[in-house]
Amino acid sequence: MEEFAWFLVFVGRPNAGKSSLISKLTSAKPVIGKKPGSTRRINTYKITKKFEVVDVPGWGKIHDRTKAYEDRIKDEIVEFFERYKFRIPACILVIDAKSIVDVSERLSKKGIIPIDQELYNFIKNYKIIPIVVINKIDKISNPEVEKAVQFIKKLIDYDNLSEEHQEAVITVSAKQGTNLGVLRDLIRKHLRNNDVEEFERYIKLR
Repeated sequence: MEEFAWFLVFVGRPNAGKSSLISKLTSAKPVIGKKPGSTRRINTYKITKKFEVVDVPGWGKIHDRTKAYEDRIKDEIVEFFERYKFRIPACILVIDAKSIVDVSERLSKKGIIPIDQELYNFIKNYKIIPIVVINKIDKISNPEVEKAVQFIKKLIDYDNLSEEHQEAVITVSAKQGTNLGVLRDLIRKHLRNNDVEEFERYIKLR
């Protein structure tokens, strides 16, 4: 029989920086690849007997990967959420600030829903409040960061979201450590709100 555990889940497009954030905020040691799509399966890292960190493979188009591979990854992610939705007190949607605008606009012109928008709604449909983490802000200028933030807010219909959803949108740099303290506190708050505050102490800066 499978032992019960709560899951802290990190999701996002390939190369958004999920693994880097996990290594900065928890004791888990995921392999951080240099190329998009390095995480090829759902990886779980046991932090305590009843608390695990989940590093989900990138959702969406992956360079040098077949459509069949991408579909298989997506099916595995959907299956995971279907099976464990009641065991996810916090879910972090990691977005690459450097590419969000260009990639989303390119998809929109083709009549395709932007992947980050699709992922946000996917998580939200499971009655989970996504913590939207706009990562890699060190790689672009302040005006570009603001443009990315406003673009994402438009994608998720920010103005019509509840206060709880609105507060869960932040900018960070995993590389430079910018706002990681804010992210840590936000994750801890979500754990408290879901009555698993005993695991708060395991979310800390490394």
